[in-house]
Amino acid sequence: MGKKWSVNETFKHSFIILVCIAMLYPLLLMVQMSVKDKKQIVFHFFSFNGPYHFVNYGKAWEKVAPMIWNSFVMSTGSALVGVLFAALAGYAFGKMKFPGRQILFWVLFAKMLLPGVMNFIPSFILALKLGLLDTYWVIILFAAAAAQPFWVFVIRTFVEQQPKELFESATIDGATELQTFWHVAAPLLKPMFTLMGINLFLGVWNDYIWPLVTIQSAEMRPLTIGLAFLTNGFPGDYGALMAGYVIASIPLLLLFVFGMRQFVAGLTGGAIKL
Repeated sequence: MGKKWSVNETFKHSFIILVCIAMLYPLLLMVQMSVKDKKQIVFHFFSFNGPYHFVNYGKAWEKVAPMIWNSFVMSTGSALVGVLFAALAGYAFGKMKFPGRQILFWVLFAKMLLPGVMNFIPSFILALKLGLLDTYWVIILFAAAAAQPFWVFVIRTFVEQQPKELFESATIDGATELQTFWHVAAPLLKPMFTLMGINLFLGVWNDYIWPLVTIQSAEMRPLTIGLAFLTNGFPGDYGALMAGYVIASIPLLLLFVFGMRQFVAGLTGGAIKL
């Protein structure tokens, strides 16, 4: 005998369904506009009838593909560089003993207390003096550096909580510190590396302000900046414009589908041990 729903449960589920419809409808509207020409958009704005103009996707791909590549290089580079340096620094603070260790760590920790906006102008001047403006490195290096204090703190705490015998056995077997990190600490930290990598990737992919002031040329624009200028690329052609937005949303959708399991594993496998 099936479970009978109460009035409250029926109301609750109906409300959830209405919210889902309200959230998904703009996306469906964007998809159906992406296969229409100008006349169909003007006279049949809400209908989803043919003929369908998939040529809009061809025109949009020529504009959006370079932006997706730029965003992919910047986001992936930031994630790889950020994870590498946070892992090594966190391991060093958690495992190794050296003069000034505590002072250096608390100086690094104090940086988390500063509002990000205070670093904006000094970071821009530094990038200008280093000649990094309008390059991939101005995004990769500064995004990776900004993430270091928090993730070094997290990794250091995780390493300190591991049994000392685990690392001492590797030392007795003759392993160097780098070998101990790679063969003992890194496998334990793998879920946390995944969590940090996805977090950094999404942060850079969705960032708008820093790329806006450091990237000047149209060829180097990432997706967030390029989409703001996409209207100029398709004057009056809203079908191609919507097709560009649909294409731009696919990479994050794929990341959500294939990376969510690793993201949740990182949250449950590493962060709860803090």
